[in-house]
Amino acid sequence: MKIRWRAANNWVSLHVLVWLCGVGLTACATATPSPPPIVPTATPVSITLIPPSPAPSPVLTRDVPTRTPLAMTSVITLTLWTTEDLAPGATPAGSILKNQFDAFTALNPNIRLEVILKKPHGKGGVLDFLLTTSAVVPTQLPDLVTLDVVEVPVAAQANLLQPLDVWLPSHLKNDFFPFAFRAAHYQNRWVALPFVLDAHHWVYNKATIRKSPATWDECLKQKMSLLFPLAGDDAFMLQYLALTSTGDGYVPMPTDVASIAQVLTFFKRARDLNLLPETAINVKSGEDAWTLFATGQVAMAQVSAARYLHERDKVPNAAFALVPTRDGKPATVARGWAFAVVTTDPMRQAAATRFIQWLVHGERLAPWLRAAKRLPATRTTMSLVIEPPEYAAFLRETLEHSAYWAAAMPRETKTAQAWRAAIAAVWKGTSTPEDAARSIVAASK
Repeated sequence: MKIRWRAANNWVSLHVLVWLCGVGLTACATATPSPPPIVPTATPVSITLIPPSPAPSPVLTRDVPTRTPLAMTSVITLTLWTTEDLAPGATPAGSILKNQFDAFTALNPNIRLEVILKKPHGKGGVLDFLLTTSAVVPTQLPDLVTLDVVEVPVAAQANLLQPLDVWLPSHLKNDFFPFAFRAAHYQNRWVALPFVLDAHHWVYNKATIRKSPATWDECLKQKMSLLFPLAGDDAFMLQYLALTSTGDGYVPMPTDVASIAQVLTFFKRARDLNLLPETAINVKSGEDAWTLFATGQVAMAQVSAARYLHERDKVPNAAFALVPTRDGKPATVARGWAFAVVTTDPMRQAAATRFIQWLVHGERLAPWLRAAKRLPATRTTMSLVIEPPEYAAFLRETLEHSAYWAAAMPRETKTAQAWRAAIAAVWKGTSTPEDAARSIVAASK
């Protein structure tokens, strides 16, 4: 494999030329392509790093061409926008993904893939570039993308994502965990294919705690130090959804003053009893919470599964459990990424979905997930990725019945800012839980 690196304008992008061997594609608007058998040979891929151009300012509208059946008889170069973590690279996980790209190239000589790196979120992120490019120069849109699942509805509402039912077999979506299945759809259309997840659960020191607490009262009665990442969104969202969720897979908007006040009161009580350390108000994520737990600063913590998988061998006394909630109701919040097709050209759609279907096959995706320490979005792949079996069973049960996307609450909304401020105000004693709850509800309107 030959790799050429070239930097310009302080941006780095990835150019993957994927040469494939001998299988043609027939892109018919009503046919579902079936992947050919895997062969052990692989053709080298040439990778070049190139800088992306700045996102343009919106001034135009996008025309969508009419779909017509086309046969692919010449080489197609597909453009994939993705992030560094989800692209071939030099890391162990990136190397595995690159090998998978190489194997795919050995099967499909008439498809090339150009991979361009974008930021995960915000200005210059995948979604930002999709929206601005669509408005200004729609001919420069990619053929396919990886999107944060919480951003799929935004892209779908902008009419940027194409239906997948015509190209992909139904068994792929039928294997999703229920909450992932719902995230793959927008207005009853299958528009995305989730393929990688992270989720939150509880960890505790089994050397000092015989049984993990399941409820708030048990947490307070045990009088052992615990940690919720209060500076981020996941601690508040998990507790609120455990009180108010309707089982549809999405975190409900915080409009119930009484439930919000209960969550804030619990955090305050734990702090007043010196169970929640002062550092909790500055902990933003489950990854940061794990660090404090792993260094022995707290006996229990809400952490991300990805960080637990990365470092559990360093903390042999770490045991896993559900995050305690008011009544012991199982709940977790999940993050994830999905493939989506953007091109409106049927021939290019056929090529793009052929690549997606090949890459997300469980036995091919599993090695990358194991190396990346991430969770699959499907049931059958869980046992191929997660060990030991009891942890895989715990995660599968949690994701099957108790997982929720934060799709209704993008990262930087004024509602999210309001509950972070409310938690801090109650923590510092400058607001009552009830007044702080009303401020959150007001911000969500």
